[in-house]
Amino acid sequence: MKKSNAFIQPRTGSPGPAPRPWRASILRGVLSLFICVLALPAALFAEQLDRILAAVNHEVITASDLAHAVALNMRLGAHREDREKIESETLEGLITGRLLAQEARRLQFVQISDQEISAERDALMKRFGSDKALADFLTEQDMTAQEFGRMLADRLLVERFVEKKVGLLVRVSRDEAQSYFDEHASEYQGKRFQDVQKTILALLTERKIGQQLEQYVAELRGRANIRINPR
Repeated sequence: MKKSNAFIQPRTGSPGPAPRPWRASILRGVLSLFICVLALPAALFAEQLDRILAAVNHEVITASDLAHAVALNMRLGAHREDREKIESETLEGLITGRLLAQEARRLQFVQISDQEISAERDALMKRFGSDKALADFLTEQDMTAQEFGRMLADRLLVERFVEKKVGLLVRVSRDEAQSYFDEHASEYQGKRFQDVQKTILALLTERKIGQQLEQYVAELRGRANIRINPR
């Protein structure tokens, strides 16, 4: 079975119009339901002792891929006692992320700039608390700066792809927001619709994006050749 690098090199040039800040935040939140926080890269060639856990259209996900992703999820706050559940959910996230990245590369209508990758690195560094903390983590994971850059490019690729494929097509009308406000009046006692309109629009948009993304991922899975080996 072919072992393929899940990451793409970032392209230079205009990244296209940036998503609205609130919509980008919604997309990132929704995506977290489908893919792990970050999927660290698999090596170009699997080591003989690195067990294959899953294959997604002939790209493999190894035990070390899962271990790296779980470590990062735990480092960024996924503190649960049920490690088996964390590993199971993260593996499903890796599979979904791999499917979305493959589709993004196939359709080729998303570009990621070096500036976006740099900004993403800075944002992640803040979550770690310092540049040294992030550097120490990468050292612990035996990960180079180049591999880290490719990982961020892939993360951004998936986010931008979902933004264009799903997010930009989702619309919530003022009437829908008004209906939600009227039906949930007890939650907004003492407030006018105008006071909470933006909050409701964001809430309903997030729900719609989640529904559309779930349907799209289901379609990709239905067409894909996915094999999950027992662990």
